[in-house]
Amino acid sequence: MKIGAAVSPYQHFGFCKCDMPDEPGAYHLLFYEEDLDVARGIGLDVFRTGVEWALIEPAEGRYDKEALRLFRDYLSSIRRRGLGSWVTLHHFTNPRWVWKYGGWESREVGRRFLAYVEYVARELGDLIDVALVFNEPNMYTFLAYVKGDLPPFGFLSLRHMQRASQVIDEAILAARDVLKSYGLQASFTYSYTRFETKNILIRPALYFLNRQNSKYMDMFKEMDYTAVNFYVVGRYDDFALRFVLRPRGLLEVKAPTPLAVTEFGIATRNEELRYRYLCAMASVLKEANATAAIWWSFLHGYEWGLGYQPFFALVDVLGTRRVITPLAKVFRTTLENPPRCVLDEVDLGLEWRWLT
Repeated sequence: MKIGAAVSPYQHFGFCKCDMPDEPGAYHLLFYEEDLDVARGIGLDVFRTGVEWALIEPAEGRYDKEALRLFRDYLSSIRRRGLGSWVTLHHFTNPRWVWKYGGWESREVGRRFLAYVEYVARELGDLIDVALVFNEPNMYTFLAYVKGDLPPFGFLSLRHMQRASQVIDEAILAARDVLKSYGLQASFTYSYTRFETKNILIRPALYFLNRQNSKYMDMFKEMDYTAVNFYVVGRYDDFALRFVLRPRGLLEVKAPTPLAVTEFGIATRNEELRYRYLCAMASVLKEANATAAIWWSFLHGYEWGLGYQPFFALVDVLGTRRVITPLAKVFRTTLENPPRCVLDEVDLGLEWRWLT
């Protein structure tokens, strides 16, 4: 099993020039040499990161050579350290110009995205081990069209969400073909959550929520990996959604291709709880025969809709100083040889990304 950790452009790089206000994050693109030394030092095999479309193509049809050079240097640094590069091509952010077409509801945006994917494959493909076309298409459309955390900041805009989802799904499958034509391994990441209830009145609605798991598993049949981001189970009690931390829920994933867990983690500064969670997940990952286990996140950074409060990181960021957490020091050994531990279930309440 490959052991890794993840960052994303908007949340950690420090600049984006995308359709969200720039966030300083961890300034990872300024300190990546130091960060990658730390990643290798704590025993990672895989470093999941991203290429930012808005930096590569800041104006429609104009590719920025300086940005390309930056990403070549960055991915080369990953390669020099013997780390596998799992590179996300879209992680919730877009160039600003896509909105003149109406964003992802437009098939023209899908076509422009494919041109960008081909450009990355041609110019950077020799430095990419696995290309992850799109991060969590289900969560992206939810945040953009239902919750309102991402452009166009829709609220309960279900019809718009449905149109965007269709365009994105088509683009993912088409991008897979582009990437394979360049000899690259390809997948996308899916935020896997199963919803449950004891209330018989809610069960019919949950059937439709859970059906998307089957839809995306069908899409994974066309991919090299079934790449899931796994955190929680959703439970409806008296019509209120609560989130439950249940590591063994991962075993319910019916992966049609080799299972890669491209994100897992817990948001707390309680190191004892973090270790118990990692210990429990280590046993489950082995039982699930996962080919990769990638922790979210490598560095402390921005979380969608919540700012910098949740603490997932293996490496804390204090200003620009990197501080290796106790969990990071035992991360690899715990995943390789899971000790006996107990963490059956933790009720996280209404917001799963926050624990004291």
